This record gives sequence, structure tokens and C-alpha cells, in this order.
Amino acid sequence: MLNLFFCSDHPLTAAAIARQIGIITTNTKDELAKIRECKMEEILDEDVQAVVIKGTDIELFKEEDWDHILSKPEIVFARTTPQQKLEIVSHFQRLGNIVAATGDGVNDS
Repeated sequence: MLNLFFCSDHPLTAAAIARQIGIITTNTKDELAKIRECKMEEILDEDVQAVVIKGTDIELFKEEDWDHILSKPEIVFARTTPQQKLEIVSHFQRLGNIVAATGDGVNDS
């Protein structure tokens, strides 16, 4: 099952809201690093099931970045533009997913 959440707030706020409503139920990479008292680079990617992606990060993504991020079961996108929302949906569809959107920002995309 995939949990996906768009939020216009700061990434930390978006993650907190997603956690409160059950979209994020596991630790993100930075949270795991704090728990394990290590650097984020030391966290294995397969140990991470929840990611929070900022709109500014999307601008740097290559196809393999999209495939990697969209393989995670718990995804939060924070501070995305309408164009970025459309790009996210397009990448989900490219991977064969059926996409539906609802909420306040849907008319932007």
C-alpha cells in the first residue's frame, strides 16, 4: 500500500501532519540517523520506507531518482508547485499507477 501526501507547509510541518494522520508510520532517513546516532550517509536506503521530498529537490531529479522515490510506501511532497504536482502524477502514471487527486490544490494542477 502506498501512502502519499501533498502539503504546502515546510517539510518538517508536512511530515508532522502526515505522521498525525497516519500517512507516515515509519522513520525517515534523517530520523533514523538521529536514533542510531550516525550520519545520514550511513543509513542503508532499504532501511528507509518514509520520505519527505521538497519541491526544490524535484527540480534536480533524474529518472532513476523518480523510480527510487516512488518505490517507497510512504511519500510526502512538501512545498510543490502546480507544475511539480503534474510532474509527480506523470511519473506515477509512467510506472503504471492509477492516480486520483482530491483536495484544495488539485485545481492548481
